[in-house]
Amino acid sequence: MPTSTERRLQAPGVRSLVWDEDVLVDWVAGGSRYGLDGEVPESRVRYAYPFDAAVSLAGTGYSVIYTRLGTKGLVLKDGQVVREINRSFYHAHVYEYPIALFRLPTGRTVLAHCPTDYCCLDIEDLATGEVLTNSSDRKPSDIFHSRLAASPDGRFLLSAGWVWHPVDCVSVYDIEEVLADPTRLDGPGICPQAVAEESSATYFPDGRLTVALLGNIESDKANPPGELRICDVSQPDSPCLVLPTGRLGSLAAIGDDHLLAFYGHPRLIEVRSGKEVLNWPHLRSGTQTSSIMMTDPEVPPMAVDSSRRRFAIADAQGIVVVQVELEDSEPTSSTDR
Repeated sequence: MPTSTERRLQAPGVRSLVWDEDVLVDWVAGGSRYGLDGEVPESRVRYAYPFDAAVSLAGTGYSVIYTRLGTKGLVLKDGQVVREINRSFYHAHVYEYPIALFRLPTGRTVLAHCPTDYCCLDIEDLATGEVLTNSSDRKPSDIFHSRLAASPDGRFLLSAGWVWHPVDCVSVYDIEEVLADPTRLDGPGICPQAVAEESSATYFPDGRLTVALLGNIESDKANPPGELRICDVSQPDSPCLVLPTGRLGSLAAIGDDHLLAFYGHPRLIEVRSGKEVLNWPHLRSGTQTSSIMMTDPEVPPMAVDSSRRRFAIADAQGIVVVQVELEDSEPTSSTDR
């Protein structure tokens, strides 16, 4: 059975968290860095705007701070402002800002977001803002893109947003295809769209996609149970492994065979069986179940290092870092989130 160890870092007032090797960084608080040895250098940077979330791209110095339920973001390089980014005001106050930083297979660093309209997904050069998916032929579908994520190899882009009723809608796009023909971003993507009352999704380090659904709209049952789908998106016509589950909330991979589910408190799910094998009921991780957050906007600052099998959650007093130990498995290089 998996085991875990915990350590608490004294860090009151944390506002965001991302991993940078063995350091946790709060970019919203000006780049405050919390070493696992307890060292906390002071930051003197203050932003005159209520940013409340951050993402980063490992090994590049790039990060973005943004307002989770707002319209404004800042691209940073080594903590210095590179440029501002924005999204449409349309319903921005009820669903999570769509943003992802990643490397293309060529190594180019890019940003995926929706700079012109809520339904128009674009990929830009991270440093310059050059739009790589610009086309006069774009006719986007009516999808509120959100919770964007790229596969580890930079080949596929995930959008776990929503459409009107409202219901959640999960789509996957082939990045090579959309760079050659940007109109490919305007449809349902390369896999059948998953539509449900609640959803979440993430990639495993080996590139497989996992999607959690609750209240599957496509089900013929009156009250469809939750399910977990695990798919190889490089073969979109191949069948998915489907496992029954309850409500999981946000997901993150821990190695290639386990998932963290964050609804209420963190739980570790073994994906071959769908069973919960470890949990941390004393850690509060929020109750987010969708990109739509108008009824529960509070999400604690969290960061997951999938390959090194660890995660961190902040509360009012500090940060708890949890290292997960799996049998017969060694952690690989770090992945920042």
